[in-house]
Amino acid sequence: MAKGQQWFLPVFVVKVALGLVAFAFKPVLGLLFFGVYDVYFWREIRSGDDGEGDEELEPLKLRPRSATPAPWAVAAQTLATLVVIFLASQLFVRQLDAIGPMLGLSAAVTALLLSPIATELPEIMNAIIWVCQGETRLTLANISGAMMIQATVPSGLGLLFTSWSFDHALLRAGLVTMAAIVYLLTTMPAHRLTPGRLAVAVLLYVAFALGLIPPLA
Repeated sequence: MAKGQQWFLPVFVVKVALGLVAFAFKPVLGLLFFGVYDVYFWREIRSGDDGEGDEELEPLKLRPRSATPAPWAVAAQTLATLVVIFLASQLFVRQLDAIGPMLGLSAAVTALLLSPIATELPEIMNAIIWVCQGETRLTLANISGAMMIQATVPSGLGLLFTSWSFDHALLRAGLVTMAAIVYLLTTMPAHRLTPGRLAVAVLLYVAFALGLIPPLA
């Protein structure tokens, strides 16, 4: 986990810094974020521990009785899953646009408050399921991979297709996130991370949410 955090923090610092400046070729830098994720992905693949990745997988939904399903079945189920994720994300974003004005909040502030909760719920459920099944390695790999893909791919798309300019709320969100990562990095390598100390990180999110109240008032 500490290694994943060490990858995440520098990338996140750069993406926040780019939100504070403006120059002509800034959109091109979005391609670098895709490159960083590519390097991270291949390093993780090549450094995989042999003999420890033999977790027993559940049967494929399309071919539940097949021990080794055909490639077409795997591809079809994967494609169907991606379609469901795409449609659900479209619905979620449109609801944020509707909920924001109802609450008297801008779309950006609404996304900052609600998107992290909604987008991380699947990760939490995956973690709970795998921990209950004793698959701790899958849980940690899922969390680290999710953090890196969120730090790179959405940022790359944002740089390519938006102005990528941070206001006070976005900057505050970035600083709080960096503070949380620094806090974790000071506890994990020293083996001092306990459930109680991990729960303390939630207070940073609460502080961020409360910090939005004065500007809104």
